[in-house]
Formats: sequence, structure tokens, C-alpha cells
Amino acid sequence: MSLRHALPRAPAIARILWRLGRGRPTFASLNLLNRCNQACPMCAVRAGPDVRLRLDEVERIAGALRRGGIRVVEVSGGEPFLHPELPGILRHLDRAGLLFTFNTNATAISDEGLAALARARGLLQVAVSLDSLDRARYHHLRGADLLPRALAGLERLRAARLPGTLKLNVALSRHNHGELAALLAFARERGLFLSVFPVSQGPGAHRSDGGGFDASDAERRALAESFDDLARRRRRGEPLWEASGFYRAAARHLRGEPLPPCGAGRIFLDVRADGSVAPCIDLPAVTTAAALASGPGWERLAAGAAASAACQATTPCCYTCTIGLAVTARAPLRFALESARVLLAAARRPAPTRGSPA
Repeated sequence: MSLRHALPRAPAIARILWRLGRGRPTFASLNLLNRCNQACPMCAVRAGPDVRLRLDEVERIAGALRRGGIRVVEVSGGEPFLHPELPGILRHLDRAGLLFTFNTNATAISDEGLAALARARGLLQVAVSLDSLDRARYHHLRGADLLPRALAGLERLRAARLPGTLKLNVALSRHNHGELAALLAFARERGLFLSVFPVSQGPGAHRSDGGGFDASDAERRALAESFDDLARRRRRGEPLWEASGFYRAAARHLRGEPLPPCGAGRIFLDVRADGSVAPCIDLPAVTTAAALASGPGWERLAAGAAASAACQATTPCCYTCTIGLAVTARAPLRFALESARVLLAAARRPAPTRGSPA
């Protein structure tokens, strides 16, 4: 987050890092609905049943997560702006005392939802998925010809002066690898941060299983080199969101090297739009949100650790919500010092420009 947003929340962030460093449940994704107005070939969430969490369900889930030790919730979907009860959902997260991030493609922003984000006390960040600045490539990667609308939505979010940081999410693959420098410059010029992660492949709700993202050995080497470069840039203070250790892990992942244990089901869990709960966004559900609220769901999550280990051995991913958190958990002080360098560098840059919405 920006220095302006980070300083007032420094005590809360310190407590979060303390919990991560001790391997305690800290983060959860909350997928409000499966519906989306895009059709990204790297994501199978939209192929699930057209369900959404009800407002009363979110109220119970928020309380259960807080009592179970969760401190930060990633609000996602589907496209969360399509949920008709979004303002009430954000109020429940605030009432539960949870901090939260918000993922969107910025093409379906509603007046009511944007106003609710602007009022939210617990908003840490809004992440806009933007995998390309080229209209044809964006269409290919997002399954919809909506780049002009996405850029206009991004400008609308910037103008709203939200109480959290604004960043861009880039799923890097052989298709958009050549745009990485342009995307980083785009973010830097607008006072944004950039979050970059490799497209994972194989079975799972957030993976590509159709072969369209299969990379050659040479392409994987080039992608790995790019993530090594991102690690160096992050250490120098470039506006990159993840710890340099995550980018190094992504490079190892692309080279086929083993990764250390992830945080799935231990420091992170996934609450789905049908009310089920899984150790991570790609593993099968092991319990329900109702069981979390009544107590036994937490034991079932702990018992699912073997599934996480098997997944890592057979179809490993390199997500920011699992590997990224695990990297931070192993060296929370290093992450804090590196992030402080990034925030100070961002604060010294000239005032950001207002980009064209199209």
C-alpha cells in the first residue's frame, strides 16, 4: 500500500506479520459469486454453478473467520461488483473487524459498490486485473473485448481516492511476457503498484487446462529470467507488490525446481460462493462455512494438509495467496524492511499522471 495508507495501519500490519511468522491462520479468500462478465481462458470459476453468497451467510462467515484468527480477507469472485448486495457485504466485513482486499476487472463498476468501497474502514487495497495494454491481446487473455472499459474503470477507481492502495494484477504467460516492461512503466507513471505472477497450469479452478498457455522450454526460461529481474527490481524499490522472495520462487517454479511448502490450509483458506471451504483456491473443498462458524471446520482444514502436500508434489502452483504468503511468513521482518524501501521510493516519485481511459 502507499505510504499514506500504510502508516496509520502499521500496528495492524505488524500483528498480521507476527501471526504469519508463527504459521497461524491469517488470510482467507472470500469468493462472493461465480458469475463474471469476462471469460478468461486461465480461469474456470465461471464454469461453476451460478451461485452467490447471501448477505446473511457473509455475516456469519465474517464472524467465524475473525474468531478463527483470520485478519485479512481477499474479496473476489467471479466479479464482485456484480454481486447485488456488495455494499452490505463490505459493511459486514468492517463490523467483524476484518481488513480486506478487493479484486476486480474494473469493467463492471457500480455507483453503489464504488461508494461502499470509498466508505470501507478496512479496505487495504483494490487490485485490477490487467494482463495487457494491447486490445487484441487483452481480448484473447480476458475472453472479452473490454480493454477500453477496463482502462476507464481504472481511472474511475483512481479518481475515487479510496482508503486503500490501488494496484494492477498481471498473470504472466508466454502471451504477454513481452509487455512486462510496458506494464511496469504504466503502473509507475500512474502511482500504482504491480503484482505479477505466473499462469499456473493443470486441473483447478484458477488454472489453464486447455494447453493454450503451455510454454516451450525456451519460453519458460525467458519467463523465469523475467521473474529474477522482478526480484532485483523489487529490492531496488520499484513499485512491485510481492516480496522479492516470491519472484525468485516464481523463477524456480518456471524452471521446474521444487518450492518450499506453501501456506494452503494453514495460513490461508478459500471460502467459495457455494459456501464450501478449501485449503486453497484450486484444491477440493474439505468443509463448509457453516462448519467454520460452529467450530469443527477448522479441524477439517488442518486435516487437509496432506492434500496440499500432494498437490505441491504433482501439480505445483505459484500463487501469491499461497506461495507468496509462505515466503512472507518465513521472513516477515525482511518483507517489512523491503516493503518500506518500496513505499519510500514511491513517495519520492513525481505526482502521477492521469492516464487516458481508452
